[in-house]
Amino acid sequence: MSCGKSLWPMFSPEINLVTCSRPVVILLTIGGGAITSYLSLRSDLQQVRADLTVRVSEHEVRLATIEHSQAKISAERGATRIPGDVRLVISRVSDLLSDVRIQLGRRELPHN
Repeated sequence: MSCGKSLWPMFSPEINLVTCSRPVVILLTIGGGAITSYLSLRSDLQQVRADLTVRVSEHEVRLATIEHSQAKISAERGATRIPGDVRLVISRVSDLLSDVRIQLGRRELPHN
């Protein structure tokens, strides 16, 4: 087996512009990517925050509207309360009407 010189790397003590510029290019590439990613993520987070703020405020308006309508309905119910004796009379009339319907339903109509 012969040991060829092409298998072993060649090191030279020369330092030139290309050798110095490689680390700078690598650092600029990685740094630029990191800064771009950060700015993009930051704008996306601000957009999501603004959307969520709008949705929460819409939900709060809906809740306030529902609470207001429920308060209005309960106030109207309180103003139109039927006294207990009138309620009993109404239920009695309702029962009598149900009995009349049942009796009319049992009665056979004459066939022509």
